[in-house]
Amino acid sequence: AGAAPLARPAASAAPAPDHVDLVAIFPQGPGRDLVLNNCQNCPTFVPIVVLQMDAHAWKRNSVDHRPRIPNVSDADFAVIYEYLPQHFNPERPVPELPRELLETWTSY
Repeated sequence: AGAAPLARPAASAAPAPDHVDLVAIFPQGPGRDLVLNNCQNCPTFVPIVVLQMDAHAWKRNSVDHRPRIPNVSDADFAVIYEYLPQHFNPERPVPELPRELLETWTSY
């Protein structure tokens, strides 16, 4: 009758990464800040760095993604799509990302 209720374990959510080094993931160069400031409309930037697409695939991607950032000028949009294939392509290694960040991307 006087028993204390059993303690329930706290719900465990996937821990957030302590620190994500955007400088290591997104190399300096023209377009970097445009990518970081405008390509976050999607839930995560993980596909940008994991897919490592070739120039043709990035071109196709640009057509699909142009409507997603209408506030970016055509000139700045062109700079974004010069930066992406230069730094995220099959010849470059995939940047190391924390597991928790990789789990934020389910499909593309």
